[in-house]
Amino acid sequence: MRQPPRPQEDEDRGPGTASQLGEYAGFGLTIAGATALFAWLGTVLDGWLHTKPLFVLLGTFLGFAAGFYNMYSRLVPRGSKRPATGPDRDGTEGAESEPEVRM
Repeated sequence: MRQPPRPQEDEDRGPGTASQLGEYAGFGLTIAGATALFAWLGTVLDGWLHTKPLFVLLGTFLGFAAGFYNMYSRLVPRGSKRPATGPDRDGTEGAESEPEVRM
């Protein structure tokens, strides 16, 4: 039996595409997991202290903030206001390019 031809791989895809996808999906799962965990802890505290929805709301916001901070701290290096990787608008690479001087 004859097999159909295999599709050619895109030239834009590199060996790091799958690992990058996994890394970025991990950021989303981290935010979702932290939000769910802190919301659950808020539910437990609300049941114990009879303060419904106070700690659920606080836990939800705190969990999202913790997950976002985790993502931000991994994507942006310390002491830099630019992303760690990727080209800027002018085509130069992120943190290695010289700052623009405006007067």
